Amino acid sequence: MNTNTTKNRRALSRAVAIVLLVATFGVSSLIATTYISVEPIPTADVVGAEALEIILSAGYTNLERWSNRLLNDCGLVQDVIDALRAAGAITTVRSGNTRVRVAAGGFEGQTNPAFVFTVRDSGRRAVSAADVDVLDNALGYVLNQGGTAHFSPDHPNAYDFALDYAVVTFDGTLLGLEAKAFFEHLGSIDAALFSGPLAGFTQIDFAGSPTNNSMLFLQPATSKHRFITGLSAAAATSLGAKYVTLKPNGQPTTDRAGVGFPGNDWLAFPGGDQYLAKLGNPSAQLLAALASLRQQHLQAVAQLVAVIEAGTVEAYLGNQFTCPAF
Repeated sequence: MNTNTTKNRRALSRAVAIVLLVATFGVSSLIATTYISVEPIPTADVVGAEALEIILSAGYTNLERWSNRLLNDCGLVQDVIDALRAAGAITTVRSGNTRVRVAAGGFEGQTNPAFVFTVRDSGRRAVSAADVDVLDNALGYVLNQGGTAHFSPDHPNAYDFALDYAVVTFDGTLLGLEAKAFFEHLGSIDAALFSGPLAGFTQIDFAGSPTNNSMLFLQPATSKHRFITGLSAAAATSLGAKYVTLKPNGQPTTDRAGVGFPGNDWLAFPGGDQYLAKLGNPSAQLLAALASLRQQHLQAVAQLVAVIEAGTVEAYLGNQFTCPAF
């Protein structure tokens, strides 16, 4: 074979490979993401302050195991999605564009496990903003939450308003306990970024990471300068951590995310009316299905409280766990 012909073919192959690589990464970079974070730990306004204190006494590790049981063994989250889809309340949420894991979430000095959704919100197979809002409100209702959150780091004009954020990414896999420890370390540098009003984070799979190895912090009730200074200092003094929200010159900065914070005042609206009002015009069948799932969650909470008080929570979460049925 002619040597020049062989070289030309090799050059053409390399060129094609480069084009395909650029195309692949170009498409990937255009895929935008929304995150939804909803805790399974109920609000004290529903279960009472004493019950919540007992639940939190079990510690993060046990609560993480319990949350995984509800998600993977009981399918509580999937049941909510199925009920909404069956009623036509959501139409764009599917397995190909939505994924949920148990990950850490921190708010005003407390870190708990949360159901964190990674949702594709752009492209042909995107989940609509309306469906994100419906799903978040339905989960807040079923899981007896005082408030939930959804946010898009890619779309500052999405949802209710825009808010500054910054991301810290960690080498390898980030455990929930490690995220909790970093949040506490941040508090030792600046308490306002840990236990102050609106201080918090969500553990996410930022920029398409295969693991939830990043923590996204929405700016709390402090100045932007204070937020950047404290968080970048915490990252600089933590092994394997990197502040990744940077200016072109490499200096720490913030970006803008579109955010929504659904919630319900359970003392004023004990039926969860503020959540249910965001579901459009729900049928009686859908309301009944969600009410049943809410009672299942409360039953699971009651079981958890009982085994914690009995000192048998680890055995319960091991081989004695049973899913609630209502």
